[in-house]
Amino acid sequence: MKIEDILKILAEDMKVAVISSVDENNHPHARPIHIGVANEEGVFFMTNPKTDFYKQIKNNPNIAITAIHEEDYLVQVIRITGKVREIGKQRLEDLLEGNPYVEQVYPEESERKGVQVFQLYEGDGFYHSLSQGHKYTFKIGK
Repeated sequence: MKIEDILKILAEDMKVAVISSVDENNHPHARPIHIGVANEEGVFFMTNPKTDFYKQIKNNPNIAITAIHEEDYLVQVIRITGKVREIGKQRLEDLLEGNPYVEQVYPEESERKGVQVFQLYEGDGFYHSLSQGHKYTFKIGK
């Protein structure tokens, strides 16, 4: 399976992943995040600078992403560990456009304008089709 196919599953089928980061005391924190774009350039998501998540990934850019998709008999899991960087407003419209949760998370237009986009630009990934037994590893960046 090609990396493009795996990342398309992440962005289009799974859509929401659990992203883990660590705080200043190295305590882990995990939260669901909408994956707006995932392609050969990396995995893109957004958060507001007012959040603990934002502060954590600015302080330590190492994160872990885990997502699962189940449809009929097919169960797929994608895991990625890697480094993120803030890219500002770049790709923000792409992330807002396909996000069914944005109005619940950021109900005010002013809050949506404040969000910043992050890119997982370097990392190691693992795809596993639990029902079919397929396993693939892949790299982002590097």
